[in-house]
Amino acid sequence: MSNYPPPFYSDNRSHEGSESDTASRYEMQSWPAHYSSQASITPSYRSYLSTYTPSQASFFILPVVMESPDTERKPADNWGFAFCSLLCNPVFGVFAILLAEMSKNFFLQKDYSKAAKYGGYAKGVAMGGIIVMLIVLSLIIAQVIHYRLKFNY
Repeated sequence: MSNYPPPFYSDNRSHEGSESDTASRYEMQSWPAHYSSQASITPSYRSYLSTYTPSQASFFILPVVMESPDTERKPADNWGFAFCSLLCNPVFGVFAILLAEMSKNFFLQKDYSKAAKYGGYAKGVAMGGIIVMLIVLSLIIAQVIHYRLKFNY
């Protein structure tokens, strides 16, 4: 008798009988040949089929009826401007992109006022990131020019 697949205890005999009948009732028997290693988890044919056979109900897909948002009322989400801000100033750009995505989500939920509000927030954060980058860049250029002019007396 091999160890794989593992044997199971058979309980096919009657419950009446002597002590030797009871001992032989629970003796180890090997699995039927058509069982795979995964199927050896369950000892009965019925549970094997119900566990590994998909039900007929899983083949039906119910249609979902949903109205699409009005594209004429779509506010600007400023996603492109937010992406440009990401390239210039990644800290502000990440927040601008998140706000632009929130604006898109509110539009898809047909909440046009919140979509416009978050699109405006995205534009403001993106513009703030670009302005901060320009200020920092001008300060760096001023420091470099000052350093160069310091030694040109």
